[in-house]
Amino acid sequence: MHLCVKINITATITGVIYINKLFRQLQKNKEYFDNSFDNSVDYFFKPVKIFNADCALVMCEDLVDSLKLWQVFLSPLNNLEGDKTGEHLFDYIKNETAIPFNPSPVEDFEQAMFFLTAGFALLLIDGVDKAMVMPVQGYPARGVDKPTNEGNLRGSKESFTDTGRKNMGMIRRRIRSDNLVITAFQTGEKTKTEITVYYHADFCPKKMAEEVIQRLKSINLPAVFESGYISPFVDKTKGSLFQSVGYTERPDTFCGKLCEGKIGIMVDGTPYAMIYPYFFHENFVTNDDYTQRPYFASFIRILRYIAFIIAVARPGFYVAFTSFAPQALANKLLFYIYSSQNATPLPLYVEAILITVLFEIIKEAGLRLPTPIGSSVSIVSALIIGDAAISAGLIGSAILIVCALSAIASFIIPAFYEPIIILRIVFIAMAGLFGVPGLAFATLYMLINIINVNSACFDYSYIFSSGSKYLFSDGITRSSWRNDKSDFDLGKDTNEK
Repeated sequence: MHLCVKINITATITGVIYINKLFRQLQKNKEYFDNSFDNSVDYFFKPVKIFNADCALVMCEDLVDSLKLWQVFLSPLNNLEGDKTGEHLFDYIKNETAIPFNPSPVEDFEQAMFFLTAGFALLLIDGVDKAMVMPVQGYPARGVDKPTNEGNLRGSKESFTDTGRKNMGMIRRRIRSDNLVITAFQTGEKTKTEITVYYHADFCPKKMAEEVIQRLKSINLPAVFESGYISPFVDKTKGSLFQSVGYTERPDTFCGKLCEGKIGIMVDGTPYAMIYPYFFHENFVTNDDYTQRPYFASFIRILRYIAFIIAVARPGFYVAFTSFAPQALANKLLFYIYSSQNATPLPLYVEAILITVLFEIIKEAGLRLPTPIGSSVSIVSALIIGDAAISAGLIGSAILIVCALSAIASFIIPAFYEPIIILRIVFIAMAGLFGVPGLAFATLYMLINIINVNSACFDYSYIFSSGSKYLFSDGITRSSWRNDKSDFDLGKDTNEK
């Protein structure tokens, strides 16, 4: 149920606006909360007596662990004896008891609403214009599970959860340093979603971190539910298919990027963390590269680069050379291609675009349908498109094989799946209309998209620039930890510049 929060404000003669402070009178505070929650079924306001003083407990029932609330807070408070009221009782509970209230009390209604909707409980005391905060969150949350999109052979099997505080604990457990800086604030005019920014002060340039935090605080959106909502405010790149923001669901990958000088951003309610800046070559890197032997990790990385080229350009090259430069193909291959294409009514490049679009329709259908039904989509698609379409002479078998190989190759680099699809269509269209010069134009278009990305103070293709010492140590290939102990450190590289 959505809670309707009405924040009253008062304006001074000078025009400065202040948010309403809590009242000293308990009854006035109750009236304000009653009006704000507007009879919501999960709203709970209960008068209690402590030291014979009038107090009240305020919370949202479904977000609070009732057992923890009683054992840690209410039971010790219930056993207090004596006669204290107002400020004396507030100071006594805060300073002279071991009850673990938050050190900073709530002073205004906006803060109070944030804590209540985040699973905290508030203790109000008559005669005090502050509320004590009890950390008793108990809202339903998904537990730590295995990564679903970033599989690995070795290393951690943990993935982030939807709860920001659990994720914070997994990060702190891996980076046990007082120089790990964690900053949290709220965004979203209506949702007040918590955003947490992480960076390691020893590696990350402080100026870059401050700039990112300032961008995030300036976001003016009514609602934020996922990290994708805020990525356009972090990544200032415009007009490019690529972006300088990366995503991960793995805490170990996240922590590794922090130790490289990157900035991590997490949105409460989503298990995917954002990494900034993110460079082109990092999309070809996996965690297993650092646990396998260097020669095999290098081989797999090179294979990923080849798969990227196949996924983007293979159908376009096939269309260009088959339609405009058949003399470049072997005679037997050329005979097979022309025998399969002569029976089809559509131009070759139109077939290639049609097959690419059909593959995306099949993928989307399998993704959106329920799992028991979605698994059958691939079987039906293979029978109808793969067999019936060729038998009916609608699609050539050769172009279907080429497009299928490109589709499979794109799955090897899942982070690039979106730009790969668009670039593949661009390559096919340019090759079908202009032949080999069209391929050159499409290649230039792809390179411009890569160069156009703004990744903090670095080029998106930084590691491929002349003089980069990381190109073969941790770029296209991977060297041994024993031979190269230095890592990609943004702070160090910024100082060198």
